Amino acid sequence: MKTFNGVIFDMDGLIFDTEAIYCASNVEMAKEFGLKEYDEAYYRTEIGLSEEHAFEKYLADYSYLPKETIQAFFDESRNKVRKTFKESGAPLKPGVVELLTFLNEQEIPCIVASSNTRDAIDQLLTKANLTNYFIDTVSGDEVTHAKPHPEIVEKAVEKLGTNPSETVMLEDSLNGIRASYSANVPVIMVPDLIEPDDEALEKVYAVKKDLFEVKNLF
Repeated sequence: MKTFNGVIFDMDGLIFDTEAIYCASNVEMAKEFGLKEYDEAYYRTEIGLSEEHAFEKYLADYSYLPKETIQAFFDESRNKVRKTFKESGAPLKPGVVELLTFLNEQEIPCIVASSNTRDAIDQLLTKANLTNYFIDTVSGDEVTHAKPHPEIVEKAVEKLGTNPSETVMLEDSLNGIRASYSANVPVIMVPDLIEPDDEALEKVYAVKKDLFEVKNLF
């Protein structure tokens, strides 16, 4: 097993089971705003995209609708999710607390690098009492280029103060894997809604079914 001196955590679908919440909200709102054939399969095509890129995808894929309608769908679906996060947070993925506890005991610094907004990150981590496990976070608000660009991973490594090759990224999406790979940071995939394809398998250090298996790697 390679020795890692720092760990970068993606958030949605990795720490929290948020993808299912986003998916349910989007599918429900899509019916109201006339986005035809928006279902779970479609939602999977936007996993790992930034908010900006997801909106651009909607504009392209639903070009028969006015931009104002797409904007209303986008805003309403996100507001519905934010309300859920504020009221009840989001379920933790299996093994999160156990892995973070172990890494903290080993004095291995951890950081969150998520394409989500600063507000969403802070809200979810606080609600789940996970804030103290991380030395810092990097949000999609703080970078110019979203995943699959490596900027967010590079910023996370800089904040960790570790060597990229001695850092590991934990990811569930292909765009996150691409970002980590481009930053020369080894990446472990823990699949959520999407199973690894050939590109993912080529670029990852390992694939593990959950964070309990990731803990066993250390």
